[in-house]
Amino acid sequence: MIKDNGSLMYDVIEKMDSMVRLLDHNNNIIYMNQKMRKVFGEGVGKKCYELLCKDGICEQCISAGCLKSGRSKIKNEVVGTKKYRVIASPVQMNAKENYSLEIFQDITEQSRMEAENLKHYNKLREDLKFARQVQSRALPMDDIYWDSLSVASYYYPSEDLGGDIFDVVRINETSSLFYIADVSGHGIRSSLLTIFLRQIIRGLKSEAGNLHVLLDELLENYDELNVKNEQYISILAGVYDKEKKEITFVNAGHNCLPILLKKDGKIDKITITGMPICGLLKQSNHETVKISVEEGDRVLLYTDGITEAYNNQTKKSFNYEGLESILNQNKNEDGPVLVRKIIDKVIDFVGSQPQDDIAVLIAEIL
Repeated sequence: MIKDNGSLMYDVIEKMDSMVRLLDHNNNIIYMNQKMRKVFGEGVGKKCYELLCKDGICEQCISAGCLKSGRSKIKNEVVGTKKYRVIASPVQMNAKENYSLEIFQDITEQSRMEAENLKHYNKLREDLKFARQVQSRALPMDDIYWDSLSVASYYYPSEDLGGDIFDVVRINETSSLFYIADVSGHGIRSSLLTIFLRQIIRGLKSEAGNLHVLLDELLENYDELNVKNEQYISILAGVYDKEKKEITFVNAGHNCLPILLKKDGKIDKITITGMPICGLLKQSNHETVKISVEEGDRVLLYTDGITEAYNNQTKKSFNYEGLESILNQNKNEDGPVLVRKIIDKVIDFVGSQPQDDIAVLIAEIL
């Protein structure tokens, strides 16, 4: 029928790289282009399903469906070792003759690659899930540590793996180290650096009580990683001496200053600054700040995922003022409740998934 019309369209369809066939309303093949004849052999005059090595009409016949609905239909069809995407479109030659034009596209290799990619994707998802479990279990539990500090904390990563970490480490019988750190970026690279940092600090054992030694060790090991200059680590650490009731702080690039929540309700922001752990810094020369504390005082450490939380609707950031407001309104709440209120307020403020990791650590003096 198409051939008899002898048109330019016939020449185009005949030489198409895709396989094309035309069916009448009784599922008879009345035309096959050159490519389809080459792949399937001559099939004009046969039923559509016979060419696909089937005994009867398909349960969901897209040719019949397209003729009934007047719209194109698509399905995938397996023939032997090959997989095809079949597109059936209605063709009306005149008022009485309706046909279904089917285009076959070989998607065997595409399907194989999709299946292979899905396999790799599922493996990657499992690996990421395991990595997230490792990262989560590397964080300290909310608990009382060595009759010195009562810790409450929360970590909310913006992706499967985050770049924030905090920890509590025993130095000796009288001293404890607590810190919070933020690795620039997100994802696998940043999460690996958080574990690197944790292991270096824990490996120092009693030497971690000397904050300058701690920073020098981090710098030396970081330099050996040959990390690109745009990657860096900020860390804010404090060593608590329970006999002297003193905390010594050091700040390596952490832009969220520690907050002292006095048991009488007063809120003090402790000013201390310094360069982050990065390729530009070869030796630590950071200042330390020492403060006196008493039983019932609490130290709040947090990352900039809180203060820099951004609401796209209002075009505003949460800022330090937002955090301070929460602290003033919840002075009498215990550590875990206060931590939870901070996290909830920030997430509610953003109104969607936060774009940065959020971490909070409250250490109460015992």
